[in-house]
Amino acid sequence: MIKNFFLPTLVLLLVSCANIEFILSEDNNDSPFKNNTNLMVKGHNSEKLKEKLFSFFGNNKKGDYILIANLSETKKNRLVRKNQVAEKIDYELTVDYDFFDKENSCTILNEKIITKFSFVPKSFGYNFGADRSLEELYVRSIEKNIKKLILTIDEKINCP
Repeated sequence: MIKNFFLPTLVLLLVSCANIEFILSEDNNDSPFKNNTNLMVKGHNSEKLKEKLFSFFGNNKKGDYILIANLSETKKNRLVRKNQVAEKIDYELTVDYDFFDKENSCTILNEKIITKFSFVPKSFGYNFGADRSLEELYVRSIEKNIKKLILTIDEKINCP
């Protein structure tokens, strides 16, 4: 009885799972800039920008391309109480990018990209949740800025 049940179940299981492919997905980035770009980052809070640029471009001192990025931040209190406590703060991150091709000695891109976000502090003083939230918004804004850069590079490649 068990053999009569086990064999058809095994056959049915093997047939139903025949089209399943077990694949380890790796990001095969065909970008000519990945691991072929020398990064130079400066400005306010440049470590976060450098970390994110590294994840998108890599960093190769002997690469064919040079990317210079200068980050500046503008912070504006949008809603302020009578006691001068900010209820909403607008941040504007401006990154000036200069992208060069060493091999052809030409400028691929000279662009200023701006991203914005707003932050609502939960209380005055040290608040771990609010500080962590601000950091996460900051990192997302930097990632958005870099993605705009990549789209702009793809559109404006003008070297021979």
